[in-house]
Amino acid sequence: MKTRRIASSIALAAALALGATGCSMIAPQGTTHPYAPSDGIDVTIEQVALRNLLLVADESGDNFNVVFAGVNNSTENQILSMTFSHESTQASADFLLAPGLTSFGDPKGEVAPTLVSLPGLKAGATVEVYFEVAGGGEAKFEVPVLDGTLSEYQDYVLSLSDLRKMESDAKEDEKKADDTATSKDAADAKTPEANEAPAAE
Repeated sequence: MKTRRIASSIALAAALALGATGCSMIAPQGTTHPYAPSDGIDVTIEQVALRNLLLVADESGDNFNVVFAGVNNSTENQILSMTFSHESTQASADFLLAPGLTSFGDPKGEVAPTLVSLPGLKAGATVEVYFEVAGGGEAKFEVPVLDGTLSEYQDYVLSLSDLRKMESDAKEDEKKADDTATSKDAADAKTPEANEAPAAE
């Protein structure tokens, strides 16, 4: 009788243990799936990785700052193209990623912010974005759109004065590039004077 009771106790304990752990054995665990731990999304295309990608509306709500951290795991510069689609409107932007980490969208950063205009797009929505890395690699994701409601994104909300400064800086850079090209052309066009042979005695 004792043997039967012991066997029954073991069977009951095994059944209880199986019942307690059964759900975790057959149900998928959310922590095993990759996800973005912040408000933006993560995108990886070959050797280019984008982290916490999102759009932040400017003060007018008509333009959107493209904010993300780009990681180029190759040893050469990479050109990343993004095409944003909202209803019947599209906007495109290209980003140069040097090897290593580059931050985009910060008005105080080393890289000037890139803005796209998509009429009718509002904070709280998502926008379809098509990604392409020059030389191969494509992807398509829904990217969230935010504004300055959250304090951590207020620095990325561009004001009218910020936009004017960006335009002024862009014109100044363009002028410097034109002046440099003009100077180089002038230098290339200048022919050295021929050396005169000494007169025979």
